[in-house]
Parts: sequence; C-alpha cells; structure tokens
Amino acid sequence: MDKIIYPEDYDDELKAIYDDLFSRGKQLIGVKINKNDEFLLDLAAKITINQMRGIDNGLSKDEVEEVKNIHKQNMSGTFETPPELFYDGLMRTEDGKEIQHPLSIEQDKIFDKYRLPPKDVVVPEPIIE
Repeated sequence: MDKIIYPEDYDDELKAIYDDLFSRGKQLIGVKINKNDEFLLDLAAKITINQMRGIDNGLSKDEVEEVKNIHKQNMSGTFETPPELFYDGLMRTEDGKEIQHPLSIEQDKIFDKYRLPPKDVVVPEPIIE
C-alpha cells in the first residue's frame, strides 16, 4: 500500500501495532503480495486491533459460522444454476427478458452473423528492373 490511512481513533501505539501486524502478515506469506491483495492484510490488522480493544462486530458465533459456511460454498467453484433458467435454449436476464442462450446457437450461424466480407484490396504489380 502506497499510503496508509489509519482510522481516526488510532493513537501512536495503535499505529505501531498496525504497522507491526501488517509487516508480519507480509512476512508470513513469504512471497511478494500483489498490490490489489494488500487490502486483505490491512483488513486483518484492523480487525485484530478491534478485537484487542474489545470492539465487537455485533455478530453471534452462529452468525459468524453461517457467514463462513456461505463464503466456503461461494469459493468452492461449484455454482448451482436452476435448470428452469435455460429451458428451450432460452436465458432469462435480470430485467426479465428472455433471449437465446449463446451456447445453444450453432457455430455456423454465429460465424455467418459476424463474418465480415473482405475489403477490396488492390495489390500493385511488382516493379521489376
């Protein structure tokens, strides 16, 4: 992270703890972390500091477990799509329209639809000296 923005209620001690947790997290990973993923270390450090200070997020243990299970299901790579969304090669969009599913269209039809005719190209005769 280029510039660290500390929460307003952090004093110098909490800022030092944050910096320490952030750097330890980078060391534990052991590889150079992507800039786009550094927010995870930032988030983990801030959550740890909040736990140390006794600040609770208001979720019960059952709710936390439910959130964890939902996250595991979503990250498993398996998504269930109801088959009624794909009846007769049709697909319903979010706004309620029904369109033909792109994978149900034959390849030749797609090719014919998007094929561009060749441009008229004039190739000059080679000059032989």
